[in-house]
Amino acid sequence: MTEDKKTKILVIVEDQHLQDYLAAMLIGENYEVKIFSRADAALNDLEKDIPDLIISDFQSAHINGIEICKAVRKSFLFSLIPLIFLLEDSSHLEKAKLIYAGGDDCIQKSSLEEELLLRVKLNLFRISRQQDVNPVTRLPGQASLLKQLQKSIDAKAQAAVCHLDLYKFREFNQRYGFKKGDEVIRYTASLITASLRYYGGPADFLAHPSSDNFFFITSPSALEEIVHKIIIDFDAGIPLFYEAQDIKRGLILIKNRKGDIMKIPILRVYIGIATNEHFPFVEPAQIIQIASELKDFAQKSFEKSMFAKERRKGWPFS
Repeated sequence: MTEDKKTKILVIVEDQHLQDYLAAMLIGENYEVKIFSRADAALNDLEKDIPDLIISDFQSAHINGIEICKAVRKSFLFSLIPLIFLLEDSSHLEKAKLIYAGGDDCIQKSSLEEELLLRVKLNLFRISRQQDVNPVTRLPGQASLLKQLQKSIDAKAQAAVCHLDLYKFREFNQRYGFKKGDEVIRYTASLITASLRYYGGPADFLAHPSSDNFFFITSPSALEEIVHKIIIDFDAGIPLFYEAQDIKRGLILIKNRKGDIMKIPILRVYIGIATNEHFPFVEPAQIIQIASELKDFAQKSFEKSMFAKERRKGWPFS
């Protein structure tokens, strides 16, 4: 359960008068607006506060629309954010440049009064219908995961697909509430993202298809460093989400439907890992099944955060 939030729009415009004009129009429509005069500052802030839409100059002294597109589109965190560029010249060449770079729409500055709000609403409406994102983390969801898995199959390059799950998360929600649960989910997403960026590569992918389930794709060579960092960082930080008495006990107490008191351990993270090092990936369902079964195996076998990697040499398994 999440609280209603305003739509966030990031504006990257150098001219002060234009900044004021855009802010007045957008805030008047009840959008939350953050404004930057330089592209580098805006991009540095992007991960801290992910917007729903970006409006930017296409070209000015400190703003390069092509570079903004490259930076935004290369990350799974931002790849679905609509990009609207403001053009001095709406020539076919300029439009072609921004579309090929990854822009979604453009507005000639002389037409802002008539076009701005309409284009903003159209892009937000389009992305709401097409976008496959988890509302809590803003990460890609189930449909994006399936597409990325198929892409890995078609590429035939070595890959590791990891299914991460939080053990006893439902009981944590029962004890602390959905708002605190959402904080834990966002915390977990941030740890996975940080680990992928630290040890992984530009082609890595992270999806949040449901509840406390995450899937990420990386290379087998970086795998163990990534999952070790996630586990270590998770175990170190998760006590901060609990009350002191629960941490002291090492568990929480909740009632089941029968009224009996249940002892639930502090949240742990389990990761199941499927790779195509010894046998090929055949279809997305196969990959998800293997990774999920290994995650379940780790949960049943270890009373601490742990990962389990597929070591069998052939598919189908006998």
